[in-house]
Amino acid sequence: MKLHSPAPLPEGAEIGGYRILQTLSSGGFAIVYLAYSEQSEECVAIKEYMPANRVLRRPGDLVPYIGAEHIAPYKYGLAAFFEEARILAGINHPNIAQVFELVRANETIYMVMKVIEGTSLEKHILRHRVQGRIAVLPEDFIVGVFSRVLDGLREVHGHNLLHLDLKPTNILLQPDGAPTLIDFGAARRTVGRDSASTMLMFTPGFAAPEVYKRDGAVGPWSDVYGIGACLLACMSAKAPQEATSRVREDLVPLALEILERSYSRQILSVTKACLELDPRARPQSARELFQRLTHR
Repeated sequence: MKLHSPAPLPEGAEIGGYRILQTLSSGGFAIVYLAYSEQSEECVAIKEYMPANRVLRRPGDLVPYIGAEHIAPYKYGLAAFFEEARILAGINHPNIAQVFELVRANETIYMVMKVIEGTSLEKHILRHRVQGRIAVLPEDFIVGVFSRVLDGLREVHGHNLLHLDLKPTNILLQPDGAPTLIDFGAARRTVGRDSASTMLMFTPGFAAPEVYKRDGAVGPWSDVYGIGACLLACMSAKAPQEATSRVREDLVPLALEILERSYSRQILSVTKACLELDPRARPQSARELFQRLTHR
């Protein structure tokens, strides 16, 4: 049976004491809502596990339909989503999206999170792009943002959790400039593990080569690759070349060479190290990368 994207929860639906106000975003893995807490009288963001290629939900319904052939992978992804949410709920870091609690309802799980005000790093990059100018964002700004992102990522890795979808759209800049890392993809990757899946569970250009493999040896070094791709995007306003095509013809060294007139040798060498195709040649942890990036 061919499945269509599941309909979001109707406005006004009650989930664990929270009232759904509107849908904020809908992707292949989850749906995010703005909701109101009757108890705290504040708004929260709620992320609902709802893999589009596994379930069907008609408009107005609360409980999704899961075909027999999708039950096992659905439950596998649900367990991974729960574990990811459980770990994030135990992390209190200024640069990591805060998870308040988990709610079980409607045969799925809801991650209740703090609403983050701000704009994505991607929009910030595009706003500062000037035609004909090579450099996009100032180096001090880039180092300042990613030193804080890496500080948060170091905490996450310390809890044995990976992000696996690091890209400028998943870094929100708050009004004071502080970055917040959102939309972890470790659980998302489990949804597409079987060969029948056609879902893309990562972002080309920002994903390490091992992430493309169903049984690839992913680890903190995979997130290091994502950070390197983000650094390059901040400097060039372009998504890096996709890892799989780099095996045939690697254009990343040329992209870094073009930037030599605008950025220091240090930040370019750090970016190059992060983007090594061989995972063993990259910095092996967020801690190591933090030290190399901030060593001025």
